[in-house]
Amino acid sequence: MSPDRARAVSRTSLPSQAEDLIREMILDGTLGAGERLNEVAIAESIGISRGPLREAIKRLSGQGYLTSETHRGAFVKQYTPQEIVDLYELRSALELHALRLAVQRAADADLEALARRLSDEYARLTRHAADAAEQREPYVSELDFHEQLVALSGNREIRDQLSHANHKLYLALRPTARTSTREEHAVSAHRQILDRVLARDADGAVELLAAHLADSMSNSLSVLGLSDSSDPIQRSVDT
Repeated sequence: MSPDRARAVSRTSLPSQAEDLIREMILDGTLGAGERLNEVAIAESIGISRGPLREAIKRLSGQGYLTSETHRGAFVKQYTPQEIVDLYELRSALELHALRLAVQRAADADLEALARRLSDEYARLTRHAADAAEQREPYVSELDFHEQLVALSGNREIRDQLSHANHKLYLALRPTARTSTREEHAVSAHRQILDRVLARDADGAVELLAAHLADSMSNSLSVLGLSDSSDPIQRSVDT
């Protein structure tokens, strides 16, 4: 590669480098929800000008990480209770339909493999819970379980849309933390849902998943010090 082309690539990658850095700072909590970005300090810390930094901010705003206010600057996105409810409603609509498709389409072998993983995970969590002194690893399969069920629906568009919604939910719910009791509850709920899928009971699986998602939303809002005035996810199944 010629020196001129190398310099061009380097200049092009500067916004991407800044984008990655700011995203990491948001995800690891260095930048908290509602916090204003100090553009001068960030630009100086990574040795770039304000131009590439502002391009990075524009990208991150489009992805839901930041919001920009005229004459005030860029802030880490802070989700409102209604926005969180909206995201859960979207997630529910997509997941519940995908679950019905998975009941129809998923191969028994794929479902049985997922069931084995859940059994192993439940055994690990209960074993660690029995030994309070043991270093406990978190239940990392919470979202993965849902994503795998959606993947088994065979509908890539639903999968892509749900991934985008879950990405925003992750940003909104970063301040919440799962206790070991809630993690065990999540695995137990997942196993019950999967049992209904294995039995090809679409209505039963949908009812359990709707209750699981409604419980997740209620708990998340409670931990954040917010409240949900209704139960739109469960209501959508009941009506």
